Formats: sequence, C-alpha cells, structure tokens
Amino acid sequence: MTALEEKLARYKARSSDTEKEKQERAEGMARIAVGAWTGFDGISLSFLPKGSYKNNTNVRADSDVDIAVIHKGFYYYDDSAIRQGDKVTHSPVTCKRYDGAEFRAELEKAMRSAYGPDCDTSGSTAIEIAENSGRVKADVVPSFQHRKYYYDTQGNIRYFEGTTTRRTNGEWVVNYPAQQYANGVAKNDSSRTGKRYKQMVRILKRVENDLVAAGKIEALPSYFMECLVYCAPDTLFNHQSSTPLTDDFSAVVSHIWNKTKPDGEAKGWYEPNGIKPLFADGQKWSMERAHQLTLKTWQHLGLGS
Repeated sequence: MTALEEKLARYKARSSDTEKEKQERAEGMARIAVGAWTGFDGISLSFLPKGSYKNNTNVRADSDVDIAVIHKGFYYYDDSAIRQGDKVTHSPVTCKRYDGAEFRAELEKAMRSAYGPDCDTSGSTAIEIAENSGRVKADVVPSFQHRKYYYDTQGNIRYFEGTTTRRTNGEWVVNYPAQQYANGVAKNDSSRTGKRYKQMVRILKRVENDLVAAGKIEALPSYFMECLVYCAPDTLFNHQSSTPLTDDFSAVVSHIWNKTKPDGEAKGWYEPNGIKPLFADGQKWSMERAHQLTLKTWQHLGLGS
C-alpha cells in the first residue's frame, strides 16, 4: 500500500463512535428543549436531522448537527412554474400562529431557556447551541413545510415537498433534505459505487480542510464537497486495483476539474436533491472555486504522479 493510499484510508473514515454519540445527544437535547417550551403548546412540530450528520458524510472538523424544527401548521409554496389557470386555490388558514419571523423568535426563546449562554442567536439562519464535553455543536433551524409545484411528463400538476427557512434579513431559503438523503443512499449503494461515494465525499472534505489550514484556498461550505462528488458518474467509483481509493479519488477530482472549466458541463449540474441547480444565482460557491479546489487538491496530494 502506498503512503497516499494509507492517507486516503484514514481520510475516508466516518466520525468516531464518541463523536457519533455526542451528535445523537445534541439532537436529543434539542428535541427536549423544544418539547418543554410551553409557547409551542397546540403547535404541530416535527424534527428533521439533516446535513452531513444525517447523510453520513461528516468529518471531525465539520461534525456539527443540523436539525430543522418544522412548523407543520401550514406550508409555503411556489407555483411560479404553473400556468395561471392551473394555479392551486388554497383555503384560508384558520390558525397561523408563528408565521415567518415569529416562529424563529419563539424558537430562540425555547433554546435560550434551555441553554442560556450556550445559545447563540446572532446567525442569519440557524440558532447555534455551543459544543461542550457531552455534545457537538448543534445548528437548530426554524423551518416550515414548502411545496414547489411543477408539471410532470404527462402534464399533471405535482409538487416537490421541501422545507423553507426565513433568514433574519428577510430572505427565504428552500431546501430538499429528504430527497438529498434518499439520493445519497442510492448513489452509495454497492451496486452503483461500491459504497465509495460517501468515502470520496469525506476524503474531499478533509483535503479541503487541509488546504484551508495551509492557506491555499478560502473555506468552502462542507455541503459543496458533497455536491461535487455526487455529480461524478458512478463509473468513476469502485476501482478494483492495488490502490482503489487513490484511483477512485483521482478519477473523481479529474472529472470535476474538467467539467468546471469556463462554459463546462457543470453549468447543468444539480445538487444531490436533484431539484436545485448547483450553480444557480445566489449560491455560496461557483464553478471557478470548484475548479480551483480540485486543482489545489490534485497538486496537494500529488495525484497522477
């Protein structure tokens, strides 16, 4: 085994059992804090773990827990893709407590009541619960149900079920965590990538952390690495050789680098949820930064040498 293969074997690993226990504890404590808050009496709420923790792509440096607390009393929707005559007529909502910013304000009260100074509400999206000896950092995200309407191939009206969050600046962010999870599980299946997909995601995340620590690139969102690896074809995974991890990772990095050149095919890529374009306006990343990441990764590890 080469030195690089040994390094990638370490980098592919999931969080340790201790880290996993801390993550589970953080999730459970967030649920308890919300359940104990009387301000939510009579309000239907659900909890949805999401992000790298839920999708099993987390590494130690990025091992915080993302938990969406979803207000299920009503939903927001986007019917912009539906013709005017086909738009859905929605019945009036008789009980709409904690609409928009009000829900975040009430959730902040619940978190501060439970965690006191360990609760940081200064972020634009999540309410952050600080790490301690018994738990990892938790990002609690006030969310609502969201439906994006569209026409299927037969012309019938359907919708994607997702979540939406109102940032403190008034912007709304829509995500599809359930679809992301299902698609990631499917791609990681032994019949498609030999269970190497999530290993490659963890490796790229750790290399990105190394590059940031070395001052070679600016930090990128952890989710972006998952997106990039997801867009690599299944045929690039599961090499059967003496250095399978090196061969897989080299193939994936090379593919991303080639497709993110100016006017490259990556312009048509989608996030792992299969719904949101990866390089749409307003994203926290760009094709240029993906291209730079993979170039620096190749050079940093000496791939191809």
